[in-house]
Amino acid sequence: MAEHAATSRRLSKLPHFRTSALNLLNLAADSEVAMPDIENVFLSDPALTTELLLVANSAEFGFRARIETVRHALTLLGLDRVRALASTVALQLYVQKVQRKGDLRNVWAHGVATAVIAESVGSLYGSPGMYTAGLTHDLGRLGLRLVGGDKYADYMSREFTDLAEANVLEKTLFGMNHCEAGAFLAQTWGFPASLCTHIAGHHESNGGGLADPRYLIQVACRLADSLSFLEVQRLDLASTPALPERLRTRPELAPDLLYGQIRQRMSTFGATRARAAAKTTSAPKKS
Repeated sequence: MAEHAATSRRLSKLPHFRTSALNLLNLAADSEVAMPDIENVFLSDPALTTELLLVANSAEFGFRARIETVRHALTLLGLDRVRALASTVALQLYVQKVQRKGDLRNVWAHGVATAVIAESVGSLYGSPGMYTAGLTHDLGRLGLRLVGGDKYADYMSREFTDLAEANVLEKTLFGMNHCEAGAFLAQTWGFPASLCTHIAGHHESNGGGLADPRYLIQVACRLADSLSFLEVQRLDLASTPALPERLRTRPELAPDLLYGQIRQRMSTFGATRARAAAKTTSAPKKS
């Protein structure tokens, strides 16, 4: 109990998620959201807008004409894709703002991989919006790394028999596992209730059937691991994870295709940050 209380106290002191990104996440939970609502959120946050436009003009999307405004991006990419990109931008900005730790790259890579796969799996089950759920499912690992310091980095460097063993040790060391830590952060920061539920339950046994978003995240998470975007090092990892029969022969989930899509998405955001950094360092100093 003492470790749980101490970890909760430290988590509550972390910098909050940016307000504009939270507004986007909550708008995404509303099926009636209109384009002007999304556009107004971006207008309130020039930094988020700049990052979105850098991504929208990247090689991943390959538009011939340059995208100059959020409205243009919304028109060409659509609401769902813009919300997905915005959540990725916001989480990346948060990670870079609070701590530049090399081992966070693995947490980031696993999250992006799970997001890309969850989007594909969700489309097969008629569950839109799974990208953001996949991206944020391991939010608790980020939180525990930030408050646990080298102790959590040490934990992440170990190899476990399976995920259950990893979660038990996590709880022993910190009083909570990353699912509980993620749910605590998501609730503290004001994430939509659906995302809080997904984060808290993404390792629970599947009680809601194949259409349960938590189960779809589990599938995406397993596929991400099998493609070497690892959650943690484990001995029970399978190069071909067990999947529902409906998914086994889907061309959208071919390993080579998914791996290419994930690397493209990671490359897009890596290149975007590099360009932004180059602009910052090359900008003339004000006298």
